Amino acid sequence: MWPHGHKDLKYFVEIIASSSKYKWWVYSAVAVGAYVTVSDQTGTNIAMPRISEDLALDIPTVQWIYLLYTLCISALVIPMGKMSDIVGRKTVYSSGLILFLIGSIVVYFAGNFSILLFGKATQGIGAAMIQSNGMALIVEAFPRSERGKALGLYMTIIGLGAVGGPVLGGFLVNLFGWRAIYVMSAILCLFALGLSTLVLKNFSGERKNGLLTFDWPGAGLSAGFLSIVLISLTFSYRAGWSNLYVLVGFLVSFGLLCGFLYREKICEDPMIELSLFRHPVFSLGIAARYMSFMAGASAFFLMPFYLIQILGLKESSAALIMAPASIMMAVSSPLSGRVSDKFGTKWPAVLGLILTCAALLTYTLVDVDSSPVVVMVGMFLSGSGNGIFGSPNTSAVMGIAGQSRYGVVTALVNMTRTTGNLTGLSMGITLVVLSMGFAGYEADLSSISKLDGGGGGAELKSVFTLGMKKAFLAGAVLVGFAAIFTALRPDGSDLR
Repeated sequence: MWPHGHKDLKYFVEIIASSSKYKWWVYSAVAVGAYVTVSDQTGTNIAMPRISEDLALDIPTVQWIYLLYTLCISALVIPMGKMSDIVGRKTVYSSGLILFLIGSIVVYFAGNFSILLFGKATQGIGAAMIQSNGMALIVEAFPRSERGKALGLYMTIIGLGAVGGPVLGGFLVNLFGWRAIYVMSAILCLFALGLSTLVLKNFSGERKNGLLTFDWPGAGLSAGFLSIVLISLTFSYRAGWSNLYVLVGFLVSFGLLCGFLYREKICEDPMIELSLFRHPVFSLGIAARYMSFMAGASAFFLMPFYLIQILGLKESSAALIMAPASIMMAVSSPLSGRVSDKFGTKWPAVLGLILTCAALLTYTLVDVDSSPVVVMVGMFLSGSGNGIFGSPNTSAVMGIAGQSRYGVVTALVNMTRTTGNLTGLSMGITLVVLSMGFAGYEADLSSISKLDGGGGGAELKSVFTLGMKKAFLAGAVLVGFAAIFTALRPDGSDLR
């Protein structure tokens, strides 16, 4: 305890803020928060079977744990990003940590599914506040000449969370049960909150009457659009693209999008300044990011089916085969960021897209009796491509936006990832189930999930693998186009 109370604590905070190592203090605070939101989500995926068994839930029902969490992040990340530009990043970021902590505690004590969903929704709201500010806080703390390096280091934490979540989560679930995951999340949140309180300072202006000037109609329209379009995408590959509810969902979401764009055009202080999209570096950067995540999403969803049901591998072996993707992303992101700081953002981004395209083309070589080594090579290329592409692409986009809009642009970058993932997932599953339907099999993945590893269903395995290869080929074409128009855009280095 400090003898003079809060004055000594304030003095300690001022010492940290004036330190030459301040940027690393900020990175540490943000890294813990980013890690916990990613590892909690990936760890929860590992715990799904145990949760389903403990609460007596079927698979379609238990999937709402993941869906609700993702929807809360996707729908609120842009409004929270704009909010941070108005009232201050530290305020929004720290509030997000508090909400995530509360959500973790609620999930831990949840005795039924409704309370569990409430806890996951609370976590999702907190995660939206954390993710919309983490990247912006790091970029503001580092010099402009090190923006790519800072973003690369941030992506390293994301990669570590993606790897560490299933590994640590699986270990905790096996030893203590699924609720132990949320004890770990709560402990990490407490640590991140304490560190953020001591370290972070509000870079943005903290406008007076900020909540009164906030674009509430724009926030409602954007949240409504994203929620409905993501729900429609999620159910499109289950109910079918021609399902009436799916079609109505897309129609309603289109109407909300038009309303949102009109609102942003007439609003004095809009959620997103549409003029940003007139700059080719910004608009093409966002488009390339969307297409990259859309292309890669089907691989990470379909590949476990291929490795476990088609090749007959155990879950642990399949996880090890897919691990190089996250590991290489964590390794290559900071290296690519440093290169882009010195030589510009365009060509590292192009190289990353080329490697991602090569990974997807490698996946098209698999067959019902292929060696898992082929998949490992693809995962190595995929992780390297994502890591090399992400940092320079985001650096270029944020360079156009300017510091006063870091929060909302960071949120837009994160939202692009989420919508790209779900769109790509819908595209990949649709191509697979169409192939299965044309061959006379039930047009969903239930038949594949019931296969017994390496035995039986030779024709069904062949049909599934063929459909999967079509999805990978479509993804490779998408990333190829993204690489071409990224190569043709201005570099944007002069704007850093």
